[in-house]
Amino acid sequence: MSVQYVKQFNADAGELSLNFGDKYWKRIPATRISSIEKSEGTKKVLFISKPVERIEIHVNGEDKPFIIQEGAVKDDYSWIKDVLKSFAEKYKVSYNE
Repeated sequence: MSVQYVKQFNADAGELSLNFGDKYWKRIPATRISSIEKSEGTKKVLFISKPVERIEIHVNGEDKPFIIQEGAVKDDYSWIKDVLKSFAEKYKVSYNE
């Protein structure tokens, strides 16, 4: 299974809804999320690679994390960080900056 980059994001009552660019949304209950971690990645722009900030959502039962990458998601990235941080606090999910 390859890394899955999130294109759209929503946090509802006790679950995260993630969309990967198709018409289907993946709903993940907070109880299945093992951790949410900030990390660094690279994004290729023309002929160079530049560092970008990203958030990895680790889910029990999934091989690879779901990734929300700065500049690759429809919503404002700083808003997503704030929402995920409060989601993690509310539902007792480990959040590592």
